[in-house]
Amino acid sequence: MSRIRILQQIKKIFTPYWYFLLLLTLVGALMIYPLVDGVYLSFWRKNLLYPAKDKLIWFGNYYRLLFKDELFWLAFKNSAIFTAASVFFEYLLGLGSALLLNSKYIRFKNLMRGIVLLPWVVPIAVNSLNWKWMLLPDYGFINQFLKTIGLGSLARGWLSDLNWVFPTVVLVNVWRSFPFYTVTILAGLTLIPRELYEAAHIDGANRWQVFRYITFPGIKGVSMVIVILHVVWTFANFDVIYLLTGGGPLHRTEVLPTYLYQQAFNYFKMGYAASIGVFIFLFLLITVGLYFSKISTLYER
Repeated sequence: MSRIRILQQIKKIFTPYWYFLLLLTLVGALMIYPLVDGVYLSFWRKNLLYPAKDKLIWFGNYYRLLFKDELFWLAFKNSAIFTAASVFFEYLLGLGSALLLNSKYIRFKNLMRGIVLLPWVVPIAVNSLNWKWMLLPDYGFINQFLKTIGLGSLARGWLSDLNWVFPTVVLVNVWRSFPFYTVTILAGLTLIPRELYEAAHIDGANRWQVFRYITFPGIKGVSMVIVILHVVWTFANFDVIYLLTGGGPLHRTEVLPTYLYQQAFNYFKMGYAASIGVFIFLFLLITVGLYFSKISTLYER
């Protein structure tokens, strides 16, 4: 009996770890293996058009990437600007809409929240193609609307004009992503105790003081999480820019994900494309690490 009881105890202790092992195997198959394979591939000069000329060049792709490829650095700069501008305006718009929807003066709050969420729940492909059609220079809704209200002089090829194409893709990305901020910040606002607002009102605090000393500190933790999440998501974003412009015109909206795609599937330089992917991964890993290190320092103070 004692042996059976011991075996049952061992089974009870180790059964959860078998499930964990299964999960770890699945994660390894879907994430770790492709990552390791991508790093390995980045050490090769591999072109699918010339398989016989595959050659191990170690860090040759990285040397070319960092010191010889000007287009790579243009794509990196565009990625940084696209990410910074998108996250900044997404947060402002999300914060403003969350504060508005949390106001006691707004009626039909559930309906309004559902409407605000629509841009986020629509698939990215549908979202981007709809905007692309609306931004057509001749028959697009935007230009037709401008002409209808007497502002035809403002009509232009929004996705072909070199001066306007980048702000336009940022606008589309902001419009698509800000509802996520709205919903998340709104959830954070509901966790702030109402007693704090009542005490501030009794003390004679104005709206700015209430926001500065109660509201914003109350959503600070939520804000930090969604900002770093969207920095990662936006920097690695491929869908929106590829569907709108493909990185053009004249590489004006070329970002690292579209440049990677171009190298891999237009020129079939798989080794070079893999080195770009590894660079993106390491850059985001370092960025996230520095961000959380800074946040930890602030919390310790």
